[in-house]
Amino acid sequence: MKVALIQPYFDSHIIVPPLGLGYLASALREHGHSVIIIDALAKALPPERLVEFLKKEAPDLIGMTVYSTYYSQARDLINLIKGSLPDTPVVVGGPHVSALPNFSLSNSRADFAITGEGEQPLCLLADTIRDGRAEFAYIPGIYYKDNNSSIIKGAASDFAENLDDLKWPAWDLLGLSKYPAAPHGAFYKRFPVAPIITTRGCVYDCQFCASKVIWSQKLRKRSSRNVVDEMEHLVRNYKVREFHIEDDNFTFYRDHAYQICEEIIKRDMDVVWACPNGVRIDALDEGLLRVMKKSGCYLLAFGIESGSQMILDRMTKRLSLGIISDKLELVKKSGIETWGFFIIGLPGETEITVQETIALAKKLPLDRAQFCRFAPLPGTSIFIEWAKDRDLSEIDWPNLNYSGKGVYNTEGLSSQRLAFLQKQAFREFYLRPLILIKILTKIRLRQIKWLIKRFKAYIFTN
Repeated sequence: MKVALIQPYFDSHIIVPPLGLGYLASALREHGHSVIIIDALAKALPPERLVEFLKKEAPDLIGMTVYSTYYSQARDLINLIKGSLPDTPVVVGGPHVSALPNFSLSNSRADFAITGEGEQPLCLLADTIRDGRAEFAYIPGIYYKDNNSSIIKGAASDFAENLDDLKWPAWDLLGLSKYPAAPHGAFYKRFPVAPIITTRGCVYDCQFCASKVIWSQKLRKRSSRNVVDEMEHLVRNYKVREFHIEDDNFTFYRDHAYQICEEIIKRDMDVVWACPNGVRIDALDEGLLRVMKKSGCYLLAFGIESGSQMILDRMTKRLSLGIISDKLELVKKSGIETWGFFIIGLPGETEITVQETIALAKKLPLDRAQFCRFAPLPGTSIFIEWAKDRDLSEIDWPNLNYSGKGVYNTEGLSSQRLAFLQKQAFREFYLRPLILIKILTKIRLRQIKWLIKRFKAYIFTN
């Protein structure tokens, strides 16, 4: 059976290979299905042309990954697909669907929704359709419509315990060489860049994060050999020269991170790598940083979030402001660049707490800082409270993200004021000669277009 896996086109300044679709493709192949991956974002492929391509390919099942920020585009694309291929079943998955499965089905013309990890349920769904069966309730994490369009929930979601059992992403279908210089993290040292994950899940329960709706709060890890084998495969076959580790928490298990670094060193791999998705700053020590640097690490990002301990505690961040400066000094001493993530407009935010955040960002030994507007993401308790009196179909989904226009206001700060404070934070941090010079020296000609787009997204869209 032929399966088409799609990432829809939407306006984004970050364009990276969709690892999730790569993993799904490998799993489907193992079950005997043929697969195509269509990354409409990377190809800048408008919906009408994508549908024409699908008509020529004539897949038996179409799968689509959906994030809240492009849910509206995904829904419209499904409508177009159903208009041209009415008999081809469509299944949706991803963070938005995992958080809002009933809405994702009732508000779209999709036939199935898969929540949580998708490899096993998607393969079971494809097998069931291929075999001509119409019983879906046994599939873990599935939601589907019966003949009366009522939504039925299948078996409880399941999770892969041993990540080494999963096949690597189908890199041959992702076309690494065709991706633009718009990686997660904005900057890079070498090109091509490949994203990679070494763990799934996060044990923390930050109130602003929806990671647990996909991965659960149990952290599972790949073996160091499995991870570095994949790295070598990408270096050898796809000329990859830099890796971005996209884990929610790469350093939570110190031995896990240490062993991967040692494996890279042992194999004498000529690569560099970064953690643009962030690591826990309190999990680092001098010995770990030393081996990270030796293995090629040049950048670590940190979710500091706020300069107010009250805000951090309210968000159950489980981070003390008192240790941040000392830990960052250790990172700088090791020769690794530092990047701080901060959120403007978290619940409880006031003018004073925002100014505390700006002051902290300027005081810390950071090479870069990101100041995002808070967005109540589906799957968080904050979203449930925020959305309880709202019609989900009327939510401004394209701006429900950390780089869009603000959709969330605190009691004491208007949307306009939060936008002003966000701009103030960027200005005060970056318009310092030393920081500005450092940034300018890192810019590569091929990425200027994407850096301008990123700059506009955070500064001019609010």
